[in-house]
Amino acid sequence: MKFTHHNRGIFLVGAFTCASFNGPAYSADLARDLAPESEFRRAFYDDATFTLHLRSYLLDRYDNAGTDPAAWAAGGWLGYQTDWIGDVLQFGAVGYTSLPVWAPADREGTLLLIGNEGFAVLGQAYVALKFEEQVATFYRQLVNQPEVNPQDNRMVPNTFEGATLTGDLGPVSYYGGVLTAMKKRDADKFVNIAEAAGVDQNELMYLGGLVFAPNDNLVARTSLYVVPNLLASSYSDGGWTLAPSDDTKLKLSAQFMIQSGIGDELLTGPGFESWVGGLKGDFTYGPLTMTAGYTFNGEDDNWRSPYGSWPGYTSMIVKDFNRAEEQAVLLGATFDFTKVGLEGLVFTALAAIDTEVAPGLPMWNEYDFTADYRFSAFEDQWNWLSPLWLRARYALVDSDNADGSTDQLDDFRVILNYDLQFNGKDI
Repeated sequence: MKFTHHNRGIFLVGAFTCASFNGPAYSADLARDLAPESEFRRAFYDDATFTLHLRSYLLDRYDNAGTDPAAWAAGGWLGYQTDWIGDVLQFGAVGYTSLPVWAPADREGTLLLIGNEGFAVLGQAYVALKFEEQVATFYRQLVNQPEVNPQDNRMVPNTFEGATLTGDLGPVSYYGGVLTAMKKRDADKFVNIAEAAGVDQNELMYLGGLVFAPNDNLVARTSLYVVPNLLASSYSDGGWTLAPSDDTKLKLSAQFMIQSGIGDELLTGPGFESWVGGLKGDFTYGPLTMTAGYTFNGEDDNWRSPYGSWPGYTSMIVKDFNRAEEQAVLLGATFDFTKVGLEGLVFTALAAIDTEVAPGLPMWNEYDFTADYRFSAFEDQWNWLSPLWLRARYALVDSDNADGSTDQLDDFRVILNYDLQFNGKDI
């Protein structure tokens, strides 16, 4: 469902008036009707989780290409999830919306809106069944695997339709599923999983993943998805942490991924193959964490990421350093001001620098700066303010082109999140 500038105000007032007044009152009446069945009242109301997440997002980008996408959107999501009924059954739903506050007609392309128009969509609507610690979830849901994920870096996340199964077997966690459709972060409709990748075809995605974590200091995971006649893609990584004291920690990580066309290879054409490897180290001493990493890509084809964010260590605010033959160095630091008395403030600076690219491609250097402030410090004085999270980001991309010319891109973002979760018994 799309919204124009003229009706967005009516929708906001109506939606949040219903959520604030009619919703709890109606739910209370429903719960009273269910009072003789105490288990249903507890699961559907008393211990049910209500979520109101408000988000504001301003994106303003300037580049030499002259496209210069820019917009300011507001919205978020409203969610409801029952508690487990008889420790077996659960229901949930989440509605998402993104509405234009400022959206110049000649600066489309931010992915915050559909063109310049707002939208609303029922992004999640699911039923879950649990047996001991194994959970099967059906229909519309979030998927959070390395290559199939929410990509929640705009107004609303990617969500998927299908059936999934998750659980734990000792130190091993598993994930499996068959996905039929996807709603992208800038869309108001679910489309077949092949169409989401750009192919006019009906296919299924078969997805699986394993995580091995025998203790807090060692973790290894692997995942695989297959879309017949499109792609087969696998990802693996591992991390080992050494923590000699509370203030000192060293984490070493490595990743490897490989991807190829499959069947009729309708997405990539014949002979497609790509692989990426990466190494990363993070050293924390007190409030400071220093990061160094490196990624190197196979020489045949660029990596494809049609179903979420690219999981490479050099995935930055603007660029993914995942082109064929590309090699890039990652350097950065994060300073947590909470540890020096400024609770809630964190500053991060990262740089990804190309060291090698295929002939004819531009060399990229991207410099990212992020300031996060979480208002948790106000929890004691103004509890209502503590869920607020403010993020400001700036990215600078320098491109050295093969013909000797240079380009520059500047990307500014300001994001505000306000997340409230409460149970029916708290209303």
